[in-house]
Formats: sequence, structure tokens, C-alpha cells
Amino acid sequence: MTNETGREIGRLTDRYWEFLLARDPMPRVRQGLPVETLPGASLAEAEERARFAGGVLDRVRVLGGPEPSGADADTVAFLVGLAEQELRAYRHYWLTPAATPYRLFPLSLYTDAVLRAFRFAEPPDAERYLGLVRELAGVVGSICDKVVGQAVRGFRVPAPALAGARATLAGLRESVPRRVEVAEDRIDALGPRARGQLRDGVRRLVEGELTPAFDRLLAVLDNPAYLLAAPQEVGWARYEGGEEAYRDFVRTHTGGDTAPERLQELGREQCRELAERMREVRATLGFHGSEAEFHERLRTEPRLYARTPAEVEARYRSHLDRLAPVLPRWFAILPAAPYGLARLDPALEPGMTFGYYEAPTAADPVGRYRYNGSDLERRSLLGSASLIYHELAPGHHFHLARQAENRTLPQLRREVAEFGAFNEGWAEYAAGLGWEAGLYEDPWDAYGRLAQERFTAQRLVVDTGLNLGTMGLARARDFMRANSTEADGQIASDLLRYSTDLPGQALSYRAGFLEFGRLRADAEAELGAGFEVRAFHEAVLGGGALPFPGLRRRVVRELGTH
Repeated sequence: MTNETGREIGRLTDRYWEFLLARDPMPRVRQGLPVETLPGASLAEAEERARFAGGVLDRVRVLGGPEPSGADADTVAFLVGLAEQELRAYRHYWLTPAATPYRLFPLSLYTDAVLRAFRFAEPPDAERYLGLVRELAGVVGSICDKVVGQAVRGFRVPAPALAGARATLAGLRESVPRRVEVAEDRIDALGPRARGQLRDGVRRLVEGELTPAFDRLLAVLDNPAYLLAAPQEVGWARYEGGEEAYRDFVRTHTGGDTAPERLQELGREQCRELAERMREVRATLGFHGSEAEFHERLRTEPRLYARTPAEVEARYRSHLDRLAPVLPRWFAILPAAPYGLARLDPALEPGMTFGYYEAPTAADPVGRYRYNGSDLERRSLLGSASLIYHELAPGHHFHLARQAENRTLPQLRREVAEFGAFNEGWAEYAAGLGWEAGLYEDPWDAYGRLAQERFTAQRLVVDTGLNLGTMGLARARDFMRANSTEADGQIASDLLRYSTDLPGQALSYRAGFLEFGRLRADAEAELGAGFEVRAFHEAVLGGGALPFPGLRRRVVRELGTH
């Protein structure tokens, strides 16, 4: 590869980073940069992103000289994968929901990470804040415009999901306006006049633009014509062009070309294998009844429930304490950023099943798992070990913090983590290391890990079945009930997530896990006694998130295999 080709790859990468940094608030938040705009759901914005992505692919195709090698090869794979995902998203713009619960999450994210975290240091900050509140109203308006445009084209939120979508919107309508109000202690740096103008400006925007934008969107979903035309069945195959869209969603979320039908077969095989391992653990616990009977016992097993949020946190911390001494056996380089635990904002807990990983930022350099501390009498800690190893260490934190700290990577690759199967697949693989590290010796923890694995495996069956039209909700519910420990309410919620909200996304966990397992098995088979697990993990993590074809080439190069 010529030096000029390497420089051109660097220029393309920098351009992509600058393009995203100008439009997406979260990279700016992580960098400690002021946020100037909030992205909406408009077709114009999707077209702009697709045009840019297409231009990147055109430039990659005309790179001169031999094939890129080393880190440049990784960067090209990253650019191509990112751009192709953007083009697929644009291709299916009208078949991608906008007003369903998970799709609406950015509204909370922008409110909390941008507006509630906004710092007022000087008078111009007040005008910038008001501009962002106006932009937030515009984002809600763009969602409304898309929902109207989709209805014209025959795409509507299915009837079984309408109540959840409406409840989410109604909750946001109530909470977001309150959360954009500015408390006195946040604006001490402004003079009395500026403080008054800011408060009055926020109130006018809330009353005149933000709340009415929510009201317009709710009115669309409540319109009798919309309700009458909403499909009674779920799944993408039921829309014109929906099966093609779903297959593209699967490519994006699994990072490969495995057909959904094959993923479904793999899911069934995995569920059978994991069910047998779970039966063996039940026998270890001295239980020889049916699985259903055992799972009924789980609902009343005292050791699986905490009385207070502090006890929840203590359980997670005990698992992390057991992990810490064995980490050097598995990883040559550990993240510099510390990691820890914190409870979710209690106001957000009713709408979130578990919690989420919060990556370090310039303002707060600690990676945290924000756990749900509510409804504890029904919140089992059976899978607490598996969960914390997935969400924090050695899962998401080891990937995302290491990636952000790796100064050999271009900034785009340090900050962008858009390859879901890598992200979730690594976290599931990392949680699975607990078997080798002896972290699941307690049979309750072992059963919780196996239950989590089977939960992600059954998604390969029901996500594909629902969206290809080979399963209805009732059949999918029966399969999920037989292959998870979840309560009926959570099963109903998850099935709508797969079939009306985020088609294909739930596949990323097990599909990614299986891909990491194949990568390691291939390296072990070729290197034999020369295989060193820390070198394998460094080959995987040292280049940050990559699409799987690029990751396979990187692992071969770094380990010297074929």
C-alpha cells in the first residue's frame, strides 16, 4: 500500500468523524464539547447521511495501490461497515418505526445527557440552551411528520403495540417539559435579568412548541382512522417490502450474512442444549421435578431477592470482587478508566427492565452500570453474576473504555460503536468467560448464566419467526415461555420489542456470542499449544469495534493464523 493511500484513508476517516461530530450530540457530550444541534427523524436528515455514506464508499472503491494492510485494513473495514449500515437505514426509512418505545428513547437521552447536564457559565449559554429546547420540540415534530408519512405509505404501529407506544409518549409528554426547566442552583453564573429571561423563555417554548409537538404526535396515534387501519398482526413480513427490509435489519444487527432461517435453526439447537445443562444444574441443587415447577420455586426463593437497593448493589459488587483477582490471567491490558455501580434515576425505573452501561465521559471518567432498584419483591437476582459481567467487567466496560483510551485508533474508531453484534456479542462472550474463570461455581449463579444464555438463544427463534411471518404472537409467547424464566408481562413486552419496534436487534446478542466463539475456536485449533488467550483477547479488543469480516481478518493477522 502506498503512503498516499494511507493518507487518503486517514482523510476519509477524519471527514466521517467531523460529519458525525457536527450532527450527533452524544460524541460531543463524551468529549466535553458544547452541543449545538439535536438530530431528528426527518427524511432530509436520512438522505444527507446516506449521501455522505455513499460518497465514502465511492472513495474507498477508488483507493489506489495494493490492498490496505495492518491498521489501515481495519479502518477501511470500519468505514465500509459503517457506511453500508447507513445506506441500509436510508433504504428502509419508511419501514423503520419512529414512535415506538425504544425508538423514542433518544428523547430521554437528549433531555438528560444534553439539557439536564447543560452548564451555564456566561450569558450566551442561555440563548444556546433555549435553542436546544426549540430543537427538541423540532425532533418531536419530525417524529410526528414521519409517522404521518408512514401511514400514507401503509406502515402503522400494529394494534397490539399501540397502547405501549401511546403510554411511552404520554409519559414523555409529562416528564420532558419538567426536565428541561432550569433550577436556580444551575444558573448562579448568570445575572438576575438573564436568569429571568431564561426561565421565561423555557416556559414559552414548553407551552408554545414542546408540549404541542407531543400533543400532535399523540393525536396522530389516537386518530380513529389510524386506529382502524393499524394491522392486527405483527412482524415485518406483513408490510409491502417488509421481508427485504427485515433481512437487511438482520445483516446490520448480526454483522453477517447468515440467513434468518439458519439463525432460527441455530436458536432451536442452542435452546435444546442449554435446557439439558439447566436440567443438570437443577439436579445438583437437589431438585428433580419439572422445569416449570422449579421456576415457580424461583419466584419465592429468598436468596434471589433483595430488600433494598443497597442490597442489590452489594450483590453486584460481590461478583465484581470475585472477578478482579482473575482478570490478569485473561487480559494483558486492562482499561485505565475505573468502573462502578449507581442506581438509575428512580423516575426512569418503571420504564426500564434492567438498567444500562454508562460509558466514561470527559465530565465523569468512570464507567458505570446503572441498575434498577425498584419493585424488588419481583426483581430476581438469579442472573446477577452473568448480568454484571456482561454490562460492566469484563463486558461493555472492557470494550468501550479500552476503545476510547486507545490512541493508536483514529478518533472515529475510538468514539463510534455502531456494530451491535460486536458490542453485545463481546459482552456475552465476556460473561461466558466466567465458566472458565470459576465464577459460576455457585449453582444458583450457574443456573442464572444458563438462563441468560437460553434467553438470548430463544431470541434467534422468535425474532426471526415473528418477522418472517412463520410465528404469531401466541406461538412465539409459548416458545419464549418454555425457554426463559421471564414472567408473562415481560414476555409480552419483549415480543412486541422484536416484532414492532427493533426488528433484528435482539439477534445481536447470541449471534455475536457465537461469532466470538467461532473466532476463538478457529484460533485454538490452528495454534494448538501455542494459543494464548490474552493474545486472542488483545487481538479482538485492541482494534475496537469492527464488523465481523474485518475482525476475522484482524485476528488472523494479529495471531499469525490463516
